[in-house]
Amino acid sequence: MIRRRRPGLGYAAVVSIVLAFFGTGCTPEPKGVLAVERVQDGGIRLLPADCPGYVTRDFSVVADTDDDGELVGWSVHNDGWTGSVQDVRVFQDPPEGWQSTGDQLTALQKGVPYVANVSGNMGNRGLKGRVPFTVEDLEGLKSGEVLTWAGGDTNTKTARDDFLRGDPDRCKP
Repeated sequence: MIRRRRPGLGYAAVVSIVLAFFGTGCTPEPKGVLAVERVQDGGIRLLPADCPGYVTRDFSVVADTDDDGELVGWSVHNDGWTGSVQDVRVFQDPPEGWQSTGDQLTALQKGVPYVANVSGNMGNRGLKGRVPFTVEDLEGLKSGEVLTWAGGDTNTKTARDDFLRGDPDRCKP
Protein backbone atom coordinates (compact mmCIF):
# COMPACT_ATOMS: atom_id res chain seq x y z
CA MET A 1 0.00 0.00 0.00
CA ILE A 2 1.38 3.38 -0.97
CA ARG A 3 0.96 5.90 1.79
CA ARG A 4 0.70 9.45 0.56
CA ARG A 5 1.59 12.15 2.98
CA ARG A 6 -1.02 14.83 3.09
CA PRO A 7 0.10 18.42 3.49
CA GLY A 8 -0.19 19.49 7.09
CA LEU A 9 1.46 21.83 9.52
CA GLY A 10 4.88 21.16 7.99
CA TYR A 11 3.66 22.17 4.55
CA ALA A 12 2.11 25.29 6.06
CA ALA A 13 5.45 26.08 7.69
CA VAL A 14 7.25 25.75 4.34
CA VAL A 15 4.74 28.06 2.70
CA SER A 16 5.05 30.54 5.60
CA ILE A 17 8.84 30.64 5.36
CA VAL A 18 8.74 31.08 1.60
CA LEU A 19 6.22 33.90 1.98
CA ALA A 20 8.36 35.50 4.67
CA PHE A 21 11.43 35.10 2.42
CA PHE A 22 9.72 36.84 -0.45
CA GLY A 23 7.44 38.94 1.69
CA THR A 24 5.02 41.60 0.64
CA GLY A 25 5.09 45.37 0.82
CA CYS A 26 8.41 46.80 -0.34
CA THR A 27 9.91 43.44 -1.30
CA PRO A 28 9.38 42.79 -4.99
CA GLU A 29 7.19 39.84 -5.99
CA PRO A 30 9.15 36.75 -7.10
CA LYS A 31 9.71 36.44 -10.82
CA GLY A 32 10.54 33.61 -13.20
CA VAL A 33 14.30 34.07 -12.83
CA LEU A 34 15.02 30.52 -11.66
CA ALA A 35 14.77 27.07 -13.25
CA VAL A 36 15.28 23.60 -11.79
CA GLU A 37 16.95 21.08 -14.08
CA ARG A 38 17.49 17.35 -13.70
CA VAL A 39 21.00 16.33 -14.79
CA GLN A 40 22.08 13.02 -16.33
CA ASP A 41 23.58 11.61 -13.12
CA GLY A 42 20.23 12.08 -11.33
CA GLY A 43 21.20 15.25 -9.48
CA ILE A 44 19.57 18.64 -9.85
CA ARG A 45 20.89 21.99 -10.94
CA LEU A 46 19.50 25.47 -10.28
CA LEU A 47 19.79 27.90 -13.20
CA PRO A 48 19.37 31.66 -12.80
CA ALA A 49 17.95 33.53 -15.79
CA ASP A 50 20.32 35.47 -18.00
CA CYS A 51 19.63 38.97 -16.67
CA PRO A 52 22.45 41.42 -17.48
CA GLY A 53 23.85 42.90 -14.27
CA TYR A 54 22.12 40.37 -11.99
CA VAL A 55 24.29 39.24 -9.08
CA THR A 56 23.04 36.13 -7.28
CA ARG A 57 23.39 36.20 -3.53
CA ASP A 58 21.75 32.96 -2.35
CA PHE A 59 20.37 29.68 -3.67
CA SER A 60 18.32 27.35 -1.49
CA VAL A 61 16.05 24.33 -1.55
CA VAL A 62 13.60 23.96 1.34
CA ALA A 63 11.66 20.77 2.12
CA ASP A 64 9.01 19.61 4.53
CA THR A 65 10.08 16.09 5.43
CA ASP A 66 8.32 15.66 8.79
CA ASP A 67 4.85 16.07 10.17
CA ASP A 68 6.27 18.07 13.08
CA GLY A 69 6.59 21.26 11.02
CA GLU A 70 10.39 21.43 11.18
CA LEU A 71 11.94 22.65 7.94
CA VAL A 72 14.92 21.01 6.33
CA GLY A 73 17.00 22.91 3.83
CA TRP A 74 20.11 23.18 1.70
CA SER A 75 21.62 26.54 0.73
CA VAL A 76 24.70 28.35 -0.55
CA HIS A 77 25.57 32.01 -0.12
CA ASN A 78 27.70 34.47 -2.12
CA ASP A 79 29.23 36.21 0.87
CA GLY A 80 31.46 38.56 -1.07
CA TRP A 81 29.02 39.48 -3.86
CA THR A 82 31.73 38.15 -6.17
CA GLY A 83 29.47 37.97 -9.20
CA SER A 84 26.81 35.72 -10.57
CA VAL A 85 27.14 32.07 -11.49
CA GLN A 86 25.74 30.16 -14.47
CA ASP A 87 24.33 27.35 -12.33
CA VAL A 88 24.56 25.61 -8.96
CA ARG A 89 24.47 21.86 -8.38
CA VAL A 90 22.27 21.07 -5.39
CA PHE A 91 23.93 18.94 -2.65
CA GLN A 92 27.39 19.54 -4.16
CA ASP A 93 30.23 21.80 -3.06
CA PRO A 94 29.38 25.49 -3.50
CA PRO A 95 30.85 27.51 -6.37
CA GLU A 96 34.27 29.08 -5.81
CA GLY A 97 33.98 32.10 -3.48
CA TRP A 98 30.63 30.88 -2.08
CA GLN A 99 29.91 29.03 1.14
CA SER A 100 27.39 26.43 2.28
CA THR A 101 24.93 27.94 4.74
CA GLY A 102 22.49 25.06 5.20
CA ASP A 103 23.12 21.38 4.80
CA GLN A 104 20.32 19.63 6.67
CA LEU A 105 18.77 18.52 3.37
CA THR A 106 21.06 16.06 1.58
CA ALA A 107 18.75 14.25 -0.86
CA LEU A 108 15.30 14.52 -2.41
CA GLN A 109 12.46 12.14 -1.53
CA LYS A 110 9.33 11.24 -3.45
CA GLY A 111 6.10 12.73 -2.16
CA VAL A 112 7.78 15.68 -0.44
CA PRO A 113 7.09 19.27 -1.56
CA TYR A 114 10.19 21.40 -2.20
CA VAL A 115 10.76 25.04 -3.07
CA ALA A 116 13.95 26.19 -4.83
CA ASN A 117 14.82 29.86 -4.29
CA VAL A 118 17.27 32.38 -5.67
CA SER A 119 17.92 35.82 -4.27
CA GLY A 120 20.05 38.54 -5.80
CA ASN A 121 20.31 42.14 -6.91
CA MET A 122 20.35 44.21 -10.05
CA GLY A 123 22.01 47.44 -9.03
CA ASN A 124 20.40 48.39 -5.75
CA ARG A 125 17.11 46.51 -6.38
CA GLY A 126 16.37 42.99 -5.18
CA LEU A 127 15.27 40.30 -7.62
CA LYS A 128 14.13 36.94 -6.26
CA GLY A 129 12.79 33.80 -7.87
CA ARG A 130 11.26 30.52 -6.74
CA VAL A 131 10.18 27.19 -8.18
CA PRO A 132 7.98 24.77 -6.21
CA PHE A 133 8.58 21.14 -7.25
CA THR A 134 8.54 17.47 -6.30
CA VAL A 135 10.71 14.53 -7.34
CA GLU A 136 7.79 13.40 -9.46
CA ASP A 137 7.85 16.76 -11.31
CA LEU A 138 11.56 16.28 -12.04
CA GLU A 139 11.02 12.71 -13.25
CA GLY A 140 8.45 14.05 -15.74
CA LEU A 141 10.99 16.31 -17.46
CA LYS A 142 12.08 15.37 -20.96
CA SER A 143 15.59 16.00 -22.25
CA GLY A 144 16.07 19.75 -22.71
CA GLU A 145 13.26 20.75 -20.29
CA VAL A 146 13.42 22.61 -16.98
CA LEU A 147 10.86 23.50 -14.34
CA THR A 148 10.08 27.20 -13.91
CA TRP A 149 7.66 29.14 -11.74
CA ALA A 150 4.11 29.45 -13.05
CA GLY A 151 2.86 31.65 -10.20
CA GLY A 152 1.70 30.82 -6.69
CA ASP A 153 2.58 27.26 -5.76
CA THR A 154 2.73 25.90 -9.29
CA ASN A 155 5.47 25.17 -11.78
CA THR A 156 5.56 24.60 -15.51
CA LYS A 157 7.83 22.73 -17.91
CA THR A 158 9.80 25.01 -20.21
CA ALA A 159 12.41 24.36 -22.86
CA ARG A 160 15.84 25.02 -21.31
CA ASP A 161 16.89 27.14 -24.29
CA ASP A 162 13.72 29.26 -24.02
CA PHE A 163 14.36 29.86 -20.32
CA LEU A 164 17.99 30.83 -20.88
CA ARG A 165 17.08 33.20 -23.74
CA GLY A 166 16.99 36.76 -22.46
CA ASP A 167 13.63 38.15 -21.37
CA PRO A 168 13.90 41.82 -20.38
CA ASP A 169 10.51 41.83 -18.60
CA ARG A 170 11.37 39.06 -16.14
CA CYS A 171 14.69 40.75 -15.40
CA LYS A 172 13.06 43.96 -14.10
CA PRO A 173 13.01 44.08 -10.28
